[in-house]
Amino acid sequence: MRQMLALLSLILTAACGNGTVTASDGSGSGGISDATLSAAARQTSGWTYYKLRPDTLVRAQSSGHSEARLRTRYNAIAAALLDASGKVRPGASFPDSSLIVKELLVGNRLSRYAVMYKLRGSPNAGTGGWLWAYYAPDGSTQIGIGARGASCISCHASGIDQTRMNDSHP
Repeated sequence: MRQMLALLSLILTAACGNGTVTASDGSGSGGISDATLSAAARQTSGWTYYKLRPDTLVRAQSSGHSEARLRTRYNAIAAALLDASGKVRPGASFPDSSLIVKELLVGNRLSRYAVMYKLRGSPNAGTGGWLWAYYAPDGSTQIGIGARGASCISCHASGIDQTRMNDSHP
C-alpha cells in the first residue's frame, strides 16, 4: 500500500518538473524504469542544492566516484530533510519518492549522474529502500537500477540513510 501511495503521489506531481519521477512503464520494477529515473534526474528546475548552493565541490578523498568535482541536488521531498544550512539533518530517514542526484564533473564537463531514488518495496530497491543508478548526460544507462546498488553500497553503508555528503563535505 505504501508503494502504491508513493507511485500515486509521483503521478500527481509529475507535471511540476521538479525532480519527480512518474511511474508509467509497467516494467515490474515498481513502475520505475531507468529511462523514467534518468529523465527525472536530468530535469533542470525545482531542485534544492546541498548547502543551498549550486556551485561544485571538490570530490572528497574518501569518495568512490572518480570524477574530480560534484554538485548534489535534492527534489522537494528529499529537501524537506535538509537543515537550514542545506545539509542532511542528523538521523534523517528519507521518505519514499525522495530523489537525490549527484552531478559528477570532469573539469567543467558533466561526466554522469549518480542517482538515489527511495522506493521501499520496489523489486529493485537495495539497502535502505534506495534505487541506485548511473546515467550518462544523454540519459543512457551506465549502471541501472536492476543492479540494486551493488557498486554503491560499500561506500554508502554508513552515513545518514546511506547518504554521504555531510561526512565528506562538512
